[in-house]
Amino acid sequence: MSLLEDARANRIAARFGRTVAIEWIQPREPDGGWIDYAEFEPGDTQICLSVGRLIHDDDCVKVLAGSAMLVGDEGLRMSGIIEIPARCVVRIVRLEEAKLCVA
Repeated sequence: MSLLEDARANRIAARFGRTVAIEWIQPREPDGGWIDYAEFEPGDTQICLSVGRLIHDDDCVKVLAGSAMLVGDEGLRMSGIIEIPARCVVRIVRLEEAKLCVA
């Protein structure tokens, strides 16, 4: 990565949040229509893993963005936004890039 690319990546990181992996429980999607109570069977939960920049973090919700782009010197555009209810979070792991040593 060139010095210019590295500086640009650092500007994005400074304005865009840290990179994390969030392991979370996703409830089953609602079934369509009515069913008889006697026929109801609870479904398995799904464990999901989402990776991105943590752009919002509070007691209610964790919000990740998968991509970011600087537009000019000040504009920041994001895509791949996912909102995860905080009560569904199993764990959050902060991800860091390894520093390469050039001899």
